[in-house]
Amino acid sequence: MNKEIIKYLLFFISISAATLFVSYYQIKNHEKEVLKQEKEMLSITYNTITKAYKTHSEIYFATKINVPEVHALMKKANSTDIAEKNSARGELYSLLIDSYNSMQLFKIKQLHFHLPNNESFLRFHRVDKYGDSLEGVRDTVAYVNKYKEPVSGFEEGRIFNGYRFIYPIIHEEEHYGSVEISVSMYEIVKHLRDEAIADVEFIIKKDIVEKKVFDNEKSNYLQSKINSNYFYEKSISGEGNKLIEDLIGKHPDLSEKILSGDAFNFFTCLDDKFYITTFIPIFNKYSNQHVAYIVVNRSNPSLKYMFKKDRVIDTIIVFFLALLTYFYYKVRKKQKSFEKSNKTLNEIQHIAKLGSWELDAKTNKLTWSDEIYNILNTQPQSFEPTYEIFLNYVHPDDKERLDNTWRESIDTKSVYQLQHRIIKEDRSIAYLNEYAHHSYDEKGRHIHSVGTVHDITNIIEYEKKISSMQNELESIVNHIPDIIFRSKTDSDMTMLFINSAVHKITGYKAQGFILNRVRNYRDIIHPQDREAVEARIKEALNNDKEYSMEYRIVNSLGDTVWVKESAKISMDENGVESIEGVITDITDQKNNLDKLRKFIDIQDSIVLLTDSRKILFANQKFFDFFGYEDLEDFTKEYHCISNLFVKDDTFFHAGKMLPKEEHWIRSLLNLQGREKIVSMLSKNKKPHAFSVSINNYDPQTYIINFSDISDTMFEKLQLKQKAIKDPLTDAYNRAFFDSSIQSIINNNENQNGKTGIILFDIDHFKDVNDNYGHNAGDEVLKTLVKLVERYIRKEDKLIRWGGEEFIVVMYAKTVEDVIRQAEHLRFVIQNHKFDDLPTITCSFGVALHEQSDKIEESIKRADDKLYEAKRGGRNQVRS
Repeated sequence: MNKEIIKYLLFFISISAATLFVSYYQIKNHEKEVLKQEKEMLSITYNTITKAYKTHSEIYFATKINVPEVHALMKKANSTDIAEKNSARGELYSLLIDSYNSMQLFKIKQLHFHLPNNESFLRFHRVDKYGDSLEGVRDTVAYVNKYKEPVSGFEEGRIFNGYRFIYPIIHEEEHYGSVEISVSMYEIVKHLRDEAIADVEFIIKKDIVEKKVFDNEKSNYLQSKINSNYFYEKSISGEGNKLIEDLIGKHPDLSEKILSGDAFNFFTCLDDKFYITTFIPIFNKYSNQHVAYIVVNRSNPSLKYMFKKDRVIDTIIVFFLALLTYFYYKVRKKQKSFEKSNKTLNEIQHIAKLGSWELDAKTNKLTWSDEIYNILNTQPQSFEPTYEIFLNYVHPDDKERLDNTWRESIDTKSVYQLQHRIIKEDRSIAYLNEYAHHSYDEKGRHIHSVGTVHDITNIIEYEKKISSMQNELESIVNHIPDIIFRSKTDSDMTMLFINSAVHKITGYKAQGFILNRVRNYRDIIHPQDREAVEARIKEALNNDKEYSMEYRIVNSLGDTVWVKESAKISMDENGVESIEGVITDITDQKNNLDKLRKFIDIQDSIVLLTDSRKILFANQKFFDFFGYEDLEDFTKEYHCISNLFVKDDTFFHAGKMLPKEEHWIRSLLNLQGREKIVSMLSKNKKPHAFSVSINNYDPQTYIINFSDISDTMFEKLQLKQKAIKDPLTDAYNRAFFDSSIQSIINNNENQNGKTGIILFDIDHFKDVNDNYGHNAGDEVLKTLVKLVERYIRKEDKLIRWGGEEFIVVMYAKTVEDVIRQAEHLRFVIQNHKFDDLPTITCSFGVALHEQSDKIEESIKRADDKLYEAKRGGRNQVRS
């Protein structure tokens, strides 16, 4: 073999190796691009899904949670009174359970309320689990409660993992806690499976589960076969996806990548099928630490075709290089011609990723690369291409536009660029982006064109999916009965968005309000309310606060409609402010309230509407009786009518409420009919007695009727007083003791206390009667009663037990409390100067009544101690 042949053989081997290297490099770049596109597509899909759920949660928070009823219950939930807190939990559950169940149609998994101290207050998905501290477990909850701003993102839970949207609950600058609206990772993974048409798994770090999940919930997790440091969540993965496990098993070097917490993906060929497996990292929103992965596996038939096509192309190129080398060997003198051929080959390699074409305008000869045939789904080079043949593939609706654009680009000597559709051989539709430039001779005649054809079908399909999701969200908003809007902050309230509910409420179509094309929303506000509405919005803008107000609008029929507008000021990423809010039709509530007011005003009794904390409406009788001009005048001194109840144990008053009763109305409802009587002072300070009847107006408010029964009631009270008072001393008598002692004991126990008994009598009282006469003795008894009543509490009772013997029945925690009171009375009596009499002293016996004893036994113990004091020298206390 001569040296010349060896030289060209070495040249052929070298250039073939170089060409194959370039081809291999291009394949790898194409692989990287496909992996990158796959990763970006899955990221967009995942972000679109989570944004859709975020929109659901924001709508639900704005319309169902950030409302006065929930504010009031969360305020109540912050009470230190356990019964009141439990009551608030029950009322909050009853208020929101129906809307919570309906929100599950949108895959909302959890609705979880927390107190400002990060205590779990109410889990709608696990109602029986509350009171546990989320400190150190749910960092996002602690963040929201600390900084009072909303947070959204993934966070591990004590029961479920999910994407969480947490909002602070703030009303009138008072922070009452926070609420979490979340969707489980099960729903996100399911949604991703459906959207990506893929196998999807969710794995979470094992140490996160061990640290945060309730012990009784850890059975929901299973060791992942993907990596030993991760768990499957059973509700999502079951026993795991065998295909994904098999594919990952072919890459034993993935452990380091998995532990890195970075996003990555890779190709795998299994059973002559190509798959792309993508690891999407999930980060804790608060700590920004990697805690989990979503693993997505999708088959990719185009990869198989790409590798086969590249092998064919490489073979053709090597064969072509062999021919070129042989030709060069034969016609080495024609070096210039060979260089031109080599340049053409380089051009073909340069545009190999896209379909390319070349047109000789003189001969009308059109040349296509194999890729154009592939785009059309036909066999490469199976027919001679022409412009007319290509037009036959173009979608009928796009043919005329393409032909006009092509001819116009030639006539105007401009670049040809167009996006259009084609119908491929399999009748499927593809989207193409064409680009070309033309050449002209010195006379300006078109002689040559070269261009590319890019298949952009996948990009268009992704855009359609995103558009479909946006339309779906708009449909949800448009089915909400309230008006939802976003407007500019200008004086015309230029609408940027408004849903279709505006047509139902105002009679005007929504489209007419957008950018104020047909009408300005401010123009339909009632003329008498317009100035106040504009002032309220201006105030909110100046103070950067949320606002809520009621006003009237005039609908398309000229009728007046009452509405309530609740909105907030928001700012986009460019710093542009807008107003976002909800407008609700409250005409029916207003009309019903007006009818109620007219009816109530004709009643002879006091009638009012209240939520137990404040009076919402009162009739004229109320103002006539108490002497106030209106409710604003009344609230300058009081918040509620219960503040006016006379504290007389003969009647009901707020002091008689039991700890488990959340408000005074509930306490009255628990009483028998004849016990529902209160006493109040008129504007002339004259006491009146009222019989109370209560009816529900709605779940949160009550209509209360106070009927004046003073004439009969006070006659009965006077007779009762005579029957239970000692005629000489005006102290209570034994008849009062017998009828009241059990009630006194019960009241003391309801206040977590006991009943103390102090039994005492006057030392040497017989000597007073014998030496100074019975009149003097009577004066000593009367003076003693006044003295003792001055130094005992109002709720303690002094009873004349017989002769010179008395009993004090008192509230006490321990026997030491009773001893201290008895010692105080002994000292006061000993130091009192009785007119024209020597020093008077008393002996005392005390006892603490226990719940297991009879009252007679407690009095017997006190009596024994009294006689022990007398035997011990008198003027002393024994217990």
